[in-house]
Amino acid sequence: MDTHPTFRVTVDMDRGCFETAMQGFWTLETLADFRRALEDAVARIRATGREPVSLCDYSGAMVQSQEVVAGFIAMMADPAVRSRRVAVYTGAALTRFQAERANRDHAEFRYFVDRDAAVAWLFSPDGV
Repeated sequence: MDTHPTFRVTVDMDRGCFETAMQGFWTLETLADFRRALEDAVARIRATGREPVSLCDYSGAMVQSQEVVAGFIAMMADPAVRSRRVAVYTGAALTRFQAERANRDHAEFRYFVDRDAAVAWLFSPDGV
């Protein structure tokens, strides 16, 4: 697995959704860059009058340092980066467990092992 820290954020304005993909072992600098990209994506969608939803591909991510996890938890407390519904998918048990622990106070998060299931839930009318 590539340990180089990278991410991608793409916005689907038609659906009011932004999709993120995270890879590697992050630094606080990577997290700060990611935060700026999320703020931009959320602001663009909110400018259309909608609350965003997000799809997160965590399958290329590694278990992160406690410092980065703490930074992620703090970041998710900020409404500027929040979504009304977040679907996270990864097949890796350890990274999924870490993501679940980091977001346990956020009822808008759901976790899946594949993208299709995550997308189905994210865009279902009742979120079931």
